[in-house]
Amino acid sequence: MGPTINSRADLESLRGTPEFADAMRNLAGSMTIRVNVAEYPEGYGEPEYDGPDIDPDWQDQEDLTTIERLGFTKQQVLDEVAALDGE
Repeated sequence: MGPTINSRADLESLRGTPEFADAMRNLAGSMTIRVNVAEYPEGYGEPEYDGPDIDPDWQDQEDLTTIERLGFTKQQVLDEVAALDGE
């Protein structure tokens, strides 16, 4: 388990280390979440529901909450990861 990163300063203190690269790649991965967008009728999942089963409809959606909390823009994260991958 790597270091705890609660702020941009925590992350910047790791710059130049393998932990920084791992953290930036993890941040890049956090920008997409998988969300079930299936529509379910009222009462679905309740014991008395007797309608058809509905399969989940998983879709990827952009979510910048984590990177924004650390003070990054999407482009900054992409640029950092591109620079790390170019090393």
